[in-house]
Formats: sequence, C-alpha cells, structure tokens
Amino acid sequence: MAEWIVAHCHAKAEIKAEAHLKRQGYKVYLPKIRTTRRHARRTQIVLRPLFPGYLFIQFDEDSTRWRPICSTVGINYLLKAGDRPLVAPKWVIEQLRQREDKNGFFSTINTKLPNKGDPVKFTIGPLTDCIGEFDYLNDTQRVAVLLEIMGREVRTLVPIEAIRQAC
Repeated sequence: MAEWIVAHCHAKAEIKAEAHLKRQGYKVYLPKIRTTRRHARRTQIVLRPLFPGYLFIQFDEDSTRWRPICSTVGINYLLKAGDRPLVAPKWVIEQLRQREDKNGFFSTINTKLPNKGDPVKFTIGPLTDCIGEFDYLNDTQRVAVLLEIMGREVRTLVPIEAIRQAC
C-alpha cells in the first residue's frame, strides 16, 4: 500500500531534490505557493515551497527502497521513527491537494482580497471591531492595514484571517 514519507532537504534545494527523485522514478509531492517578492522597488511573483526544507515522497514498503533517497542530491535526511521512515498520514496529503488551485499551487486565500484603500474590519485580536484601510498583502500571507490612531496613520500587519471587508 502506497504511503507518503517526509524528506528534509538542504537549504533552498527542494526543487533540485524533487527533480533528482523524479529522475530516479520516485513519485514526489512538493506543495508550492505563489508569493510576491519585493526587492529594489520591483514586485515579482515567485513560486516557493509551502513547507520550506521538506517534501513528500510516495513510498510502498513492499516495493520501494528508501535508503537511496538519503543519498539523492538535495536530500539531507528522511524523517524517521526508529530505523523506519516516518509516514505522513494520508489525510494530510489529501487536504493539501484539495486546497490547490487549478494550476496546482496551494491556495491560502479562498476569498477575494479587498482593493487598496477599501475599508476593512478586524474580526479577532485586540483590535476587534476597529475599522482600517486595506493596504497590501505581503509575501508571508499577512495583510497591511492602515489605522488612524491618535491623529496619526499607523500601518499594522495582521493575518489575513483577522480581517474582513467592512460594510
């Protein structure tokens, strides 16, 4: 029966490890997320691993040899329980795949983001029920909201789940 094991990769080598494992005939799952990167006044959309440093490899205990995985380029080690590879629960992989969009990228946002300048209301935390102005979504899936506090405009970063559009 096919299960999924978890491999730890060298720093920023997940895509390289994925390519080498596929070349060896393994089925690999590397969930990716589309993020924005800001550098030198340029904004760029890039693909990054959802779990930096980790990827999933399909494993059948009867037919798959797992020891060659450890010496694959880009792989640091396998997560293990004793001397056997640690198996990720099937429901974890299924849940991740269900949250992928039509292009195969992991989607954390199920709703449409407000436009810059739209009023938003905080739903959780110490600012609950306060109204602010949506500014932008950063590359770590946090939103910047402008608030007026004591006559000054203050920008705060909060999780996207902490706000909703104000009516």
